[in-house]
Amino acid sequence: MTIDGTRFGEITIDGRTYDHDVVIRLSGEIVKRKKKLSRKLYGTSHTLSKDEEGL
Repeated sequence: MTIDGTRFGEITIDGRTYDHDVVIRLSGEIVKRKKKLSRKLYGTSHTLSKDEEGL
């Protein structure tokens, strides 16, 4: 897996561009980040919640 580049509001991984936050799992799977869990727990989405990691 290669992160090809980043720009404000997007990230390109292995040639595919995402315009939303992503979580890269140890298995290499890339999934859309669900920020509601962190906002609910911490009041901000700038912190990754443990519950969010397991989804």
